[in-house]
Amino acid sequence: MARIKGLNPDWIDFSSRIPQAKTDHITRQWRDIPYGNADLQKLDIYLPEEGDGPFPFIVNVHGGGLTACDKHDFHLYPTLFALEQGFAVVAVNYRLSPAVRYPEHYYDLWRALCWLQQHGTSHKLDLNNIFLWGTSAGGNLVLHAGCEEGIPLPEDLQEAARSIHINAVAAMCPAIDFTQIGGTGSIIERIMTRLILKDVNKHVFGSNKVPEDAARLSNPTTHIDKGIVPVYLQQGTRDPAVPYQQVEAFYRRLTGILPGEDLVFHVLEGAPHAGASEHFFLPENINPILEFFRRHMR
Repeated sequence: MARIKGLNPDWIDFSSRIPQAKTDHITRQWRDIPYGNADLQKLDIYLPEEGDGPFPFIVNVHGGGLTACDKHDFHLYPTLFALEQGFAVVAVNYRLSPAVRYPEHYYDLWRALCWLQQHGTSHKLDLNNIFLWGTSAGGNLVLHAGCEEGIPLPEDLQEAARSIHINAVAAMCPAIDFTQIGGTGSIIERIMTRLILKDVNKHVFGSNKVPEDAARLSNPTTHIDKGIVPVYLQQGTRDPAVPYQQVEAFYRRLTGILPGEDLVFHVLEGAPHAGASEHFFLPENINPILEFFRRHMR
């Protein structure tokens, strides 16, 4: 990821191969809290500088094709704006492929949510106001989590999950159809994306070609007909990884399910995939999401 002009230098460090969010300035934080037994089953909690809480909170789910990236990298940067507007932020890691295959990443998100349901109050979190924010592959996971009846959960999670109410989700350049990832853009963009993603299907689904059953299970379109929480979609028109057309088609399906006030499709003209330009990091593209969340507080 190249250095992106205009980002707050106090919030992001470009010296690493994958830029990292800077969070040392946040006074109230808990890092690397385990919600499971695996090394990656950990989360971080950040509270606003002012107020006693409990705080409405955003669970940030990073992207990376389900094979890379981390809860403390550049995916966290946009939600730092939320801390300045009275939201707490929870950044979640999940196990990555090839160590696990889909939908184990999704199960880990729910394990984290169940941990928060049990322990969030002691960390000043308002369990009546839970919002999910996911980017790319993380966008896929949060859209599934917002479905009323989605991917079946393991038996040990089912009872706890039933007591969790998610108010709304925001998905940035979300992977909708894994069989169509990396199919757009210029010839050079297609080649570069294919090189980057060439092993993703094999690692995530166990096959170079996504099996039909796995493709259906992993596509949130499969699960939305029985209901979904309010959704904010944000997508660039020049995304070489997640084709604009598949997110637009998903939005059209949602228009028949969600009322207008519960659905936003925010198109970023000329924007590539998240992390490749400034678009997804700009306040004017972040603040409308936070306002959407505020409208859906209990």
